[in-house]
Amino acid sequence: MNADEFLTRHGLALNPFTAEDAGQDAVLARTADAWKHPDFAKIIGDPTHPSPTVVFGERGAGKTALRLQMEHFLAHWNQRRSTDRTLVVAHDDFDGMLSTIARHDGLREPKAALESIRLSDHVDAILHRVVPLLVDQLLRMPKASVLHGSNMRRALSKSSIAIRRDMLLLQVAYDHPSAVVRRTRRVRSALRCSGSSGAMLAGAWSLLLLAIAAVMGLIGIGATLHFEYLLPAAVMACVGVMVGWTWVLRKARVARISRRMAKAIRVLQRDARGFRGSLHLLPMELIETSLPQDRGEDARYAMLDRLHRVLGAVGYASLSVLVDRVDEPACVAGDAQHMRNLVWPMLSSRFLQHPGLAVKLLLPKELGEMAAREDGDFHRGARLDKQNMIERLHWTGAMLAELCDARLRAATASGSKVLKVEELFDPSVGRSRLSEAMERSGNPREALRLVYGAIQEHLSHANADEHLVSAASFEWARRKLGEARQRG
Repeated sequence: MNADEFLTRHGLALNPFTAEDAGQDAVLARTADAWKHPDFAKIIGDPTHPSPTVVFGERGAGKTALRLQMEHFLAHWNQRRSTDRTLVVAHDDFDGMLSTIARHDGLREPKAALESIRLSDHVDAILHRVVPLLVDQLLRMPKASVLHGSNMRRALSKSSIAIRRDMLLLQVAYDHPSAVVRRTRRVRSALRCSGSSGAMLAGAWSLLLLAIAAVMGLIGIGATLHFEYLLPAAVMACVGVMVGWTWVLRKARVARISRRMAKAIRVLQRDARGFRGSLHLLPMELIETSLPQDRGEDARYAMLDRLHRVLGAVGYASLSVLVDRVDEPACVAGDAQHMRNLVWPMLSSRFLQHPGLAVKLLLPKELGEMAAREDGDFHRGARLDKQNMIERLHWTGAMLAELCDARLRAATASGSKVLKVEELFDPSVGRSRLSEAMERSGNPREALRLVYGAIQEHLSHANADEHLVSAASFEWARRKLGEARQRG
């Protein structure tokens, strides 16, 4: 008997036990809300009152599946409401973030960037993930619909000038580098925000005044002196020089802020010239507000507040940041110390409890063990006791058996009888033995491997009429799984 015959015999359209990675799991996409971990309600919280969550779980415990279920849950939440929605962003592209920082600082390899990661880098990466999408929607770019059910341009055009300027500042600081100055002009026009740094105007007036002064001076010192021309020429020349000095000062001030921003925001592939062109399109009073000019946190919290106000104007009450796959970047490669360097800056109570922000950290269990060994300063700063912490994503055998049942339901072909997991096995195995073996496996990935291994062992020697997995095949799979866990 081959695998297709086995699946057909049991009315299955897909094999529910083959997936190793939740991101590539077709059955998980079908199960959706069919079955969730009992701690899911605590992890997701109440979207109307955004709150953080810190989850520690071993590899295979279902952290990525949790993230996908949270995305699905919040998408349905947003569809059912016109207000109090939450914008979901995944903060998991750490390879890209570390590579950009390494290039920014002239480092030879991304791994070297791990030593200097700060909270400001994470906040910048999150804002850089969100802001270009908002700008695309504001400019009505094709297929730009990150804010579902909202006419962003109309909503922001009706909002206060302060909120429209918040959006403009976010674009200047965090939009993607491609054609950023042109996009600044378009955003300013769409939001009806007037004004500029005044440098170009001051330069134009200075040249005009100096040119008039030169002409009048030439007339005044012609064949005979004409003091009625010389005196106004001198006055105009003085005014022109003063206006020119204003031009110099404004150009220098914008250039200085541009250099500081280019140095401070390390997750953008953008030089000072790109910032400078956009900053000249803002009034000086905006340029000198709390734009990120160093690696401190206060300016980042101010930018998060601006984003919160902009989202509020278009019916979104919060931003949900889902942090996952911290062990997967190439330069981290599962090393606990490297993960610690990457994650610890985010374990700040001020950041996790920031208004309008719901940060969901799905972390490997090694980081939970390291956190338990940290000193008092770390725990006072992180306040993990206030972050809805789940010290271990625990799975019982009964929970894992129910998970297998849910996957079987999702994989069952239309019109076929839905089976429970024990019905794939000889009656002598039974649900209790399956649950006991799954509890020893410890997590969903290993539980699925147990069932898959038993099926494959059975198929290797079964006849066409032997459609139930034998007890011997089950015991073989359980023994092999135990040996694998001991080696691991």
